Amino acid sequence: MKKLLLATLVGLFLLPALLGALELKISGEMWNRWTLEQGKVFADTSLTAYKKEITKNFFSLERGYVGMEAKFSQSMKGRFTVDIFSSDILKDGAGLKLKYAYLDFSNLIPIPDLTTTVGLQKVYFGSIYDWSYNLIGKAPTDEYKYANSADYGISLNGYLPGGWGEYQLGMYNGEGYKNYGSNLKDNIDPAFLANLRIVPTAGLTIGGSVMTNGSERKLKLADATENSSYNTQLLADGILRAAFGPLDIWAEYLYKDISYAPNFSAKDYSATCFSVFPTLKLKSLIGADIDLQGRYDRSDETRMPDSKKKNLLNAWTGGLNFNFMADDSGSPALQAQLNYVRKDYDEDASGTDYANGKKDTDTVMLQLKWRFASTIY
Repeated sequence: MKKLLLATLVGLFLLPALLGALELKISGEMWNRWTLEQGKVFADTSLTAYKKEITKNFFSLERGYVGMEAKFSQSMKGRFTVDIFSSDILKDGAGLKLKYAYLDFSNLIPIPDLTTTVGLQKVYFGSIYDWSYNLIGKAPTDEYKYANSADYGISLNGYLPGGWGEYQLGMYNGEGYKNYGSNLKDNIDPAFLANLRIVPTAGLTIGGSVMTNGSERKLKLADATENSSYNTQLLADGILRAAFGPLDIWAEYLYKDISYAPNFSAKDYSATCFSVFPTLKLKSLIGADIDLQGRYDRSDETRMPDSKKKNLLNAWTGGLNFNFMADDSGSPALQAQLNYVRKDYDEDASGTDYANGKKDTDTVMLQLKWRFASTIY
């Protein structure tokens, strides 16, 4: 692990120079976090009664992004980012994974304002690529497993004429950035995506995404029998953003429909999620660079055929950000974040796995997030 980490970091900085990059930037982002979580556990050996107990209390490096951006010409540039993070799976207590590794070509297709992106990249579905983690938690599309935050593939990214918005068309593996090669032998169908954002007036954005995906293959390779795990997925998302003065509000609606092979159609189901995320920037009101944030999610998976696992979640988040300094883009180079998250599963609508509030949690997270960026040449 240590040798792999060293080789990765050395290669990160030497490769662009060897390839003759005209410009090289390095950047990093570290998330040092304290997490305290309270949940329900069995009260005694009878395994019938529950009590509230602290189930998590630890410090960690949740993300350690280190990356470089290399400009090879006026029409081609690349990005490579790795994530170093605390892990209880590996004996060294740390993990390493690829996050981004792609090239942007600005004139590969002769369409104005169109960029072709090839490689491991963001998935332009819903709020994932807009999400800047001003709240500590993930974007709803990522949090509730509608789409992966990054994947291997190719995408076309362009702007609408007259400043009316932007669009993306993509084709991906469909399994996320953690799976490739032999891990995909049971999923030969790529995922296809279309995303559109329209800005009818300053401060207002309306958009939506549609994605088709699948899991595994219809017939097993071993014996050509029908695969009970094979399914096709239709994913849809609608977004509304209103940003006026110090107030910025996002609203998002998610829908997914999962269909299995005809002989296993009893497993078909659909799910929905609604999320609203307001932010109030206090700097213009009190002078201090402080943001107040809230979020409410309602994730409905009550249509799942497994009566034990079906659930209806209501999640509330309150957040406070203290922003210190700023980089060249205006983003805070140092940020202290305090979040409280309450997850409450509706007992009447949820299955037995969620009875007696045994999966309800209250979580407090305190995070110090710092960034750096520098142009080497």
